[in-house]
Amino acid sequence: MSLPPSPRLPKPLPQVPGPKLVPFTRTAHAVIQFVKELGSPGQDGRVWEVTIKGKPYALKMFMFCPTDYLRDDLAGHLVRDLSSPRFYTDYFDPFSCECRAYGRLKEENREHLAVRSHGYLLLTPAQELEITRSIAGSEPSRSNIWDRSEEHQHLPIQAIVKDLAESQEPFTAKQVPDMWADLKELHELGILVRDIRIFNYLGGKLIDFSRSWSTPHPGYAALYWADEGEERSGDAHGLNKAVIEWGIGNHWDWDEVVIPDEMVNCASGRGPNQYGVDPRLYNWLKWEKNPVAASAFLEEHVLEKPVDNGEYLRTWGV
Repeated sequence: MSLPPSPRLPKPLPQVPGPKLVPFTRTAHAVIQFVKELGSPGQDGRVWEVTIKGKPYALKMFMFCPTDYLRDDLAGHLVRDLSSPRFYTDYFDPFSCECRAYGRLKEENREHLAVRSHGYLLLTPAQELEITRSIAGSEPSRSNIWDRSEEHQHLPIQAIVKDLAESQEPFTAKQVPDMWADLKELHELGILVRDIRIFNYLGGKLIDFSRSWSTPHPGYAALYWADEGEERSGDAHGLNKAVIEWGIGNHWDWDEVVIPDEMVNCASGRGPNQYGVDPRLYNWLKWEKNPVAASAFLEEHVLEKPVDNGEYLRTWGV
């Protein structure tokens, strides 16, 4: 199968200041052999084992998210609106969230903190038809598998190419301390995962960043001060809960399980380092070609101009 010509080469995404993910190939297209679906369909996408140029990968293909869903649900707790529908997609769309998180890991050479991503792809119409027919064969009642609405009619399915995880088990008891160390390092890199659950891990490594905030992010700049601690402790709480639930379900010998005290304290907002590392403190400007322009863009264009009542945070991590 030949690939269609690309009049303009795709750019790293999303196209806003901060981390970005590069295309997997120069054109963001590839010849893909779809092998089998991995796991159960998720809210944000579907993951298939695929073969590209003779190599096996996991390909996460993302659902389409209408702007009103991004604004009212994924960004509904913000106290300031964003100034354009485009920014809801750039900062809150699950595909964009993963692009920004994986982009940060790549630029910092810390890809070992999660199952590795290799870049994004855009499915061709023929590939969309092929995978949709494969899925619809087992789900004939679904007429719009990808949740495509009118605003997405002209857009291709977006996907991210990842390593196939070696283990199909979320994690073991021995991996818990390393999982907490990885999570702390993610926070140091400005990445707040915001969706820590049992099956967002494979082999003790995160596989999902579809709800993440990567500094700089408008969530930090338009959040009630009272919610800031809850957001930061949420990752620790999610990991602590996942460890307990998975351990109980698998009859772990708790005398042999090391659960870091720091994780427990951060999960409950207790201790000297109450909420752990603050992701907003990460120096993202060091990666920008024009730091002054990047900072000014965020301050002047992304958020709606507010009536200043002093009840939102004013930091983008700059």
